[in-house]
Amino acid sequence: MTTDSIKARVYNLIILDKSGSMDCIRTAAYQGCNEVLGGIRAAAEDNKDTQDHFVSLLLFDTRSMAYIHRLTPADKAENLQESDYVPCAGTPLLDAMGMALTELLAETEKNPLSVGVVTVITDGYENASKEWTYPRIQQLIATLKAKGWTFAFMGANQDVKKVSVSLNIDIENVTEFEYSHRGMTSTMQKERYSRERYSRRLDEKVKKMRSEHLACPMQIRDLQSRFTDEAIDNAKGYFDED
Repeated sequence: MTTDSIKARVYNLIILDKSGSMDCIRTAAYQGCNEVLGGIRAAAEDNKDTQDHFVSLLLFDTRSMAYIHRLTPADKAENLQESDYVPCAGTPLLDAMGMALTELLAETEKNPLSVGVVTVITDGYENASKEWTYPRIQQLIATLKAKGWTFAFMGANQDVKKVSVSLNIDIENVTEFEYSHRGMTSTMQKERYSRERYSRRLDEKVKKMRSEHLACPMQIRDLQSRFTDEAIDNAKGYFDED
């Protein structure tokens, strides 16, 4: 493996609640989601030498679980349209997470230097899942965190720390937003900054790996193990501020 070919494949997954209670902040939700998409595109462009970014955006309620983007290259991931986001029905949070995460895991296993960056956005408690349970989600997320995946949870109208613990998402990677247009907008801007910061840090880590590989070439298995260690470290303190 050449030094230049040591490049991270970053799979950005946004799981956005589209249940009826989100209607009060509908405009802020889809505009805020576009803020995050813009951040992903910017991070991909700024760090294109060391990273390839892909986007999956899942909207969910009890009527449907629909991908607006699915493994879309970041520069092709267009903004969410208002007509795409029409809140209705209940909140099958566990089913949405279970489906999206297992599908993305299968994709990341195709490349040894792949990692997931997952953001879950919801304004209410789980109330409608039929297939996935909290213990199953906890185990799945534990498996993915051991692979270096990052999980961020953004919530309102609930005890966000308690919910994050029930999902096995680190409290340090949780933020609560005020249930208003202003609150949602501010939180989405924070998420965009955090994702760009994550990519800057990953850029430094990949460059470090390249230097190490140049000095002492590593086999692909060793590179994968090294990359996982760096990704695990990079996942810490997602919402921290410099």
